[in-house]
Amino acid sequence: EKLILTDGLRVSNVSLNSSWTDTTFYPFPFNSINQNNIALNGSLGIIAMPGKGWRFSALGSTGFRAPNVDDLTKVFESVAGKLVVPNPDLKPEYTYNADLGISKTMNEKAILGVNAFYTIYKNAITTSNGTFNGADSVMYNGTLSQVKASVNAAEAYIYGFNAYFKADV
Repeated sequence: EKLILTDGLRVSNVSLNSSWTDTTFYPFPFNSINQNNIALNGSLGIIAMPGKGWRFSALGSTGFRAPNVDDLTKVFESVAGKLVVPNPDLKPEYTYNADLGISKTMNEKAILGVNAFYTIYKNAITTSNGTFNGADSVMYNGTLSQVKASVNAAEAYIYGFNAYFKADV
């Protein structure tokens, strides 16, 4: 009644095999992309309710996202003059997350609370300047277009908080 423990584990196995049989339109320096990514992720959370309407929560978790077929193989014009090309060296991204919360129930009719969260991304997948056969720009649909590619950023962070008030009126 005063303590709740939550936990979980997940194993993910994501495989992708892609090949080009006709490279006349896009003569990439590679003709296939193959990846096999395995990740173990988990979460551990605790909620303490010591009484008098107080509730404290803490959660730690990990996450995983493997590059999908669009991230690895698709050629597209994100906006006019910017062409995104495949990156066979793209790696999965991982997250490490923490959440903390506190709330107070008053007269069984109103709840006031606040939560805070923080996420660290490792190898975050983002789009950056790239090259195609050594060139930073190519002709695409009659327009000189800057070459872009999905890449892994070293780290990224997401953090914030929310406050809430809920009442029966």
